[in-house]
Amino acid sequence: MRTGTRKLRISAAVVLCAAIAAALIAANSLAGRAAQPSAAADLLDALPAGASTLVYLDLAAIRASSFYQHRPDKGPIAVPNQDYQGFVRSTGFDFEKDLDRAVIGLWPAEPNSRKSVAIAEGRFDREKIRSYAETQGRIDHQRGRDVFLFPTSAPGGWNSAVFLDEHRLALVSGQSIDPLFETHSAGAASNPVRERAARFDGAAAFAVSQIPAIPDDPGNGPLASPAGAQLLTLVRSIRWVTFALRPEGDTWRIALEGECDNGESAHELQSALELLRAFGRMGLQDPKTRGSMSPEELASLQSVLNSAEVTQTDQRVRVLVELTPDIFKSGDNGKQH
Repeated sequence: MRTGTRKLRISAAVVLCAAIAAALIAANSLAGRAAQPSAAADLLDALPAGASTLVYLDLAAIRASSFYQHRPDKGPIAVPNQDYQGFVRSTGFDFEKDLDRAVIGLWPAEPNSRKSVAIAEGRFDREKIRSYAETQGRIDHQRGRDVFLFPTSAPGGWNSAVFLDEHRLALVSGQSIDPLFETHSAGAASNPVRERAARFDGAAAFAVSQIPAIPDDPGNGPLASPAGAQLLTLVRSIRWVTFALRPEGDTWRIALEGECDNGESAHELQSALELLRAFGRMGLQDPKTRGSMSPEELASLQSVLNSAEVTQTDQRVRVLVELTPDIFKSGDNGKQH
């Protein structure tokens, strides 16, 4: 039983890696087409430079995809956050229906510095948001604009919201919107995260993040062993992690990419991921594992493992996979059993 459970966890880990994987296919397929400005570029250009993490979501494109339309649960997405629920009740805003696109920039936390800036594009009721700010926070005036300040759950924490136009709302951590108006350089040399984001032209969602340095001392845990030290060295070599998703017909193409500091480490990472996928396939052959799953669930996992591609190009390793609405069938049948 323990062996079967271990193998099932291994296969689940591979599926998770694969499921976080392959809209970089989108970037590759678009590379041969005529150059067009990215749909995300205008929102990204509104962010200050220097973020260590960028997240972009085109919710309008995701909602319109066949994959999303064929999901079995058509109910609203529950958000377990009392503050947001109160905001929805008071303003009528629902991100699932009213938010079309959003971009978020995150900076390493430092004393007295900005931590995040987000720009949301959609349908907002300015007067209801003003009324909500008057009752739940306060209204300030900065740079000739009305700024809505809302307290956060953190002691003494505040977030600022300001309308850029009728359909764009900027959210800034802290009580000042000054970070929103700092340098907006898009050059790769001064803004490496933007250079990586540019490769996702056409993706409906992507995230690019620089990996912070990992301390040299592993402590007395499992990483202190020779095998753990080798794993730690490999993990330390990963400098950037990127994710992208692109709806295409009835499928979602998803990709996860790790960018190492050298080609040798990238090759080792590719080998480790291939080994992990092999273990996942072995786990699905275990009779106990197969007996604990429906035929549809087993077929879905096998399809993901078999279709996933792990490739290396110079210092980058990519895990690519294509998901179809058939993956939902296992969930439907599972509910009936």
